[in-house]
Amino acid sequence: MLCPRCQRPLADDSEGPYICCAGAPMQWRCEGCGKLSEGFALPYGRCPQCGGALQLCEGERATPGGAALHAVRMAFEIELGGRAFYQRAAADSSDPALRQLFGRFAVMEGEHMETLARRYHLDVPDPSPAFRVEVAALFADVAHRPQDPDNLFRIAIALERRAAAFFTEHADAAPAGSAEAALFRELAAEEQEHASTLATELQRWQQGRPGLFGAGAAGASPVASSAEGLINAAALLLQGHDAERVALVCGDQQLTHGELRDRVARAAAVWRARGLERGHRVAIKLPDGLDWVVAFLGTLWAGGTAVAVNPKIPAPEWHYILDEAGFTVILAESADDTPPPWRDKVVLVDEGRRAVSAASPVAPRLVDPDTPAFWVHSSGTSGKPKAVVHAHRFAREVERVSRERLGITADDRLFASSRLFFSYPQTNSLWAGLKLGATVVLDPQWPTAQSVAATVAATRPTVLFSVPSLYRLMLHEGLAPGLAAAGLRLCVSAGEALPQSLRDAWRAQTGLPMVDGYGASETLVLVLTACEGDDGLQPSPGVQLRPLDAEAAATGRPTRLCFRVDMQALGYLDRPAAQADSFRDGAFCPADLFVATAGGGWRFAGREDTLLKIKGRWVNLNDLEERLGSGTPGLVEGAAVRVADADGIDALAYFFVAREGEQAAVEQALRERMETLPHYQRPRWLHTVEAIPRTATGKMLRRKLAELMGPVA
Repeated sequence: MLCPRCQRPLADDSEGPYICCAGAPMQWRCEGCGKLSEGFALPYGRCPQCGGALQLCEGERATPGGAALHAVRMAFEIELGGRAFYQRAAADSSDPALRQLFGRFAVMEGEHMETLARRYHLDVPDPSPAFRVEVAALFADVAHRPQDPDNLFRIAIALERRAAAFFTEHADAAPAGSAEAALFRELAAEEQEHASTLATELQRWQQGRPGLFGAGAAGASPVASSAEGLINAAALLLQGHDAERVALVCGDQQLTHGELRDRVARAAAVWRARGLERGHRVAIKLPDGLDWVVAFLGTLWAGGTAVAVNPKIPAPEWHYILDEAGFTVILAESADDTPPPWRDKVVLVDEGRRAVSAASPVAPRLVDPDTPAFWVHSSGTSGKPKAVVHAHRFAREVERVSRERLGITADDRLFASSRLFFSYPQTNSLWAGLKLGATVVLDPQWPTAQSVAATVAATRPTVLFSVPSLYRLMLHEGLAPGLAAAGLRLCVSAGEALPQSLRDAWRAQTGLPMVDGYGASETLVLVLTACEGDDGLQPSPGVQLRPLDAEAAATGRPTRLCFRVDMQALGYLDRPAAQADSFRDGAFCPADLFVATAGGGWRFAGREDTLLKIKGRWVNLNDLEERLGSGTPGLVEGAAVRVADADGIDALAYFFVAREGEQAAVEQALRERMETLPHYQRPRWLHTVEAIPRTATGKMLRRKLAELMGPVA
């Protein structure tokens, strides 16, 4: 069921009154320094600059539902403040036990934030890099003494007790049976439980006894009792190859398989010298290149957990990742966008390269196969990116789909247009390529149609991994035929739905086959693939599949699918609600919908949020986009989105990108096509845009397009 206001799914456990926070006032003014701040809530309702009290620039309590909205906002303020305090306490603490304890409590506060965000239809507020422990001490009414570790405990316990009293007081004052009363009582119980747990932990810490809360911390590594069955993912990827064959090519640089293995072993020594222990995390915040691969695999070789970060990541998202990760090392080109206290962890890439050259190689650290090896962040099409945690066992069969389904061998040269922080190129080009002993081509540039074509011409790969939007642009700009002439033998498309019209046009212009693939950050490999002649997407080798709704599948209706594969993730970091929805009975169950085909395959039917009812009839936005866009002269790409009109009734809008100077002709062609559609499928609004908004990994952001509409009549 969807919220009638913001069209987000209602929480499964929501009964009775509920509150939607979408569109709430977001601008604050500090009563002390006058600074303006943006956000639904800020820690403890305090100014991040001076700690003064904040006032909303526009009122909300007098509006309908304003009291309930204010209640949710206060809950966010306290939960956000608690998370910020625990994150900063963990980062500032020199005691490993305290770092682990406060890190775990930060995780718990993050879990509460996720629950609130899901229930009240709001994205989790961004972290506050300027947050100071003094603000938490002020709220807790406890003096802040920086050199006193016990003081952190006292502040934490006082925070939880004061929050519990605060929520209880407001629950008693709220109307009986109201949504805000239920919310406050639930939060009060949680804070009381936290205060009790912290008091126990303080007592054990003062006595020098191990804490009860340390084991089981998110991302912790299991410890095996013997060497039997232990592995190391980096060693598995790099072993058994001809040392003289080229492994990596990046511009005029290259590394053989033997040179790569040596550098990875040296990088592991560097990380260990900087304090990296089992389970510690290293951020690789670099453009694609040899340094990226060496640092990433060196982290795995050393027994740490690697986290690839988009080098162009916006500051709020970077601060969010910093808060959730607590990195031991950050490898980057610059430290300028990394705030204290994490800035001290930054190693500049030139410094890191020199250190690797000077180090002596070390042996790989063998670990249990389920030990976390790396995180990959999901694309974030429906909110903040989730950290997907993968184990060392991913390397055991990561090349199987490439070898058995795509026919890739050690003689191939692989190139992926997307950047390596995205799991699709990381898995299917880099990891599978290295495991097979092939040559992997890297490109530090941000991909465009021209840059991809130029790299293919210069490096002559035999297999290209790309996404439909780039394949479409290369067709429109006349670059596709040159790719075939440069020696490509196979093209693979994934990352978003591949329209049949695009696949046919690619074949007509290049003569090259295109494999359609479906995968996810949670499965790494392409779990479904369709070669030419297949009736829909077929399960890839090593993949077990079952429909979540067997009856729907049997009657031709859309259903989610459940996948089991050896490369499957351990789960999400600190996202219990998302974990429960997506990981079921040992299988990964994404929100995408599929329809069974007569030939035993599956046809992608969109996500749950792209299959919607208009005037009582189902509309598949992906199918609508294909009907409007296929073969339309001058049309580069288009996207259909749901928009509620002034009466709150769902309608459709279509945004399109046209070639320069052809907007009017494209709009006329689209209107003519719309007339041939059933009435309920016809978009009410047509809008031209310069580009369709996408995530850093290339996935369409429909919600951003809907925001462009503004108020509609």
